[in-house]
Amino acid sequence: MSENPNLSTPDQPAVSAHRAVISDYATADTEFRELQAPTWPKLKPILFNALKAAGITRVTVNFDGSGDSGQIESVEARDGANNPMELPAETITYPSAVMEPRYESCSATASGQRFVGYEVHEVEKTAPLQDVIEEIFWDFIGAKHGGWENNDGGFGECHFNVDEGVIRLEMNERYTETSYYEHEM
Repeated sequence: MSENPNLSTPDQPAVSAHRAVISDYATADTEFRELQAPTWPKLKPILFNALKAAGITRVTVNFDGSGDSGQIESVEARDGANNPMELPAETITYPSAVMEPRYESCSATASGQRFVGYEVHEVEKTAPLQDVIEEIFWDFIGAKHGGWENNDGGFGECHFNVDEGVIRLEMNERYTETSYYEHEM
């Protein structure tokens, strides 16, 4: 199982001098989503070309979560005859948006650091195909169903169809229903 890698720790590098730090999470997240959207059309052909070269026509990410915790259950690759295939260890370089927490030195805290905000920017990453697929899944579900793992949670599949050049998210949301009745005689 793979947990969301976007969770971070206070050991991040110091604030960059050339980028603005946004102290409000909601503002930073909005800016991140706006910067992220144009990277997906650039990334898809890079990923799909690498999958096609490996003979893979479909990848399915199965996910499940509830109680404030969500995870990838499996990542399955298939060829055109629907035979299971291993994802190659090959890496690809691709554009991505990042929202990174930033800290500054602070002698008044036990860690010696104080959170100051988020830095949002586009980067070029290099990663193995499975890591790229998982990153796309986390970003896609976060953009379409943020908080899907909370409370009763949800489950589903994210399909990467190489021949059609489409990534399709199928999300099932769980909920608890109650019915109230009151009677007097």
